[in-house]
Amino acid sequence: MPPIDSPLPAGPAEDSGEPDLSTPEPDGPSRRCILSRSVRPKEAMLRFVVSPDRVVTPDVDGRLPGRGFWLSPAPDVIETARRKGVFPKAARCSLTVPEDLAERVDALLEERCLRLVGLARKAGQAVVGYEKVRGVLQKGGAAFVIEAFDAAENARKKLNAAQFGVPVFRPLDREALARAFARDNAVHAAVMPGGLASGLAIDLERLSRMRGRISPENALEKAVSDLRRPGVRVPRPGRREAET
Repeated sequence: MPPIDSPLPAGPAEDSGEPDLSTPEPDGPSRRCILSRSVRPKEAMLRFVVSPDRVVTPDVDGRLPGRGFWLSPAPDVIETARRKGVFPKAARCSLTVPEDLAERVDALLEERCLRLVGLARKAGQAVVGYEKVRGVLQKGGAAFVIEAFDAAENARKKLNAAQFGVPVFRPLDREALARAFARDNAVHAAVMPGGLASGLAIDLERLSRMRGRISPENALEKAVSDLRRPGVRVPRPGRREAET
C-alpha cells in the first residue's frame, strides 16, 4: 500500500497564522479523503488547495501549486466537509471555504470534460451522431459512449449502446455535449481507446458522482489501469478546445 496523507490531528486545530503546507504530498497512486478517511485512486479523487489569500480552491486539473487536500467526488461530501470545518482542521489554520464550493467543483469538472471531448474530436478520436456512433460500436472501436442524460427514451433505446458491451456515461445534457462538438444538438458520442479516453473516462466518472448519475460498473478501475500503463499520456486541455 503506498503512503497516504497523515491522519487529521486530534482535537481542535491550532491557528498558527499560516497554513501547514510544508508536509509533502505522498508519492503513489492513492489518496485519503480528509472527511471519510477512505482511500481511493488519486485520479478518482478531488483535489483542493489553499490560495495565497487563504481561500479553499478546487483543483480539478491537479496542477495548482501547494499541498493538496483530497475529498471523494460527491456534493454531500464537499458540503459536509465545508460545514464541519474539515479544511481548516487539515490545514491547521483559519480558512475561507466558499459556500458554493460543490457548485464550483461541478462547473469545473463539466468544463474539463468538455475540453477533453473537444481534444478527442480534433484528434479524430471521438464521433457524434447516431449513425457514426453506431458504426464505431459495430466495429468494436469504441472505448465508451457518452449519452445525454436528458435524451428522449426512444433515442436511447434506438442506439442501445449497452448491448455492445462498452461503458455508457450520462453526466452531461444535450446542450453541453453539443457544445463540445460545435453542434446545435447531440445525444450520443463515442470515444475511441487511448490516453485521452482513459483520462476522459475518469473525469466523466467524477462528474457522474457529483451529479448522482449511475456510473458504468468497473469503468473507473479500467480507466485508472489504462491511464497508469507505461507511455500513456493525457494531453492537458486548454480552454479553447470546447469553443471551436
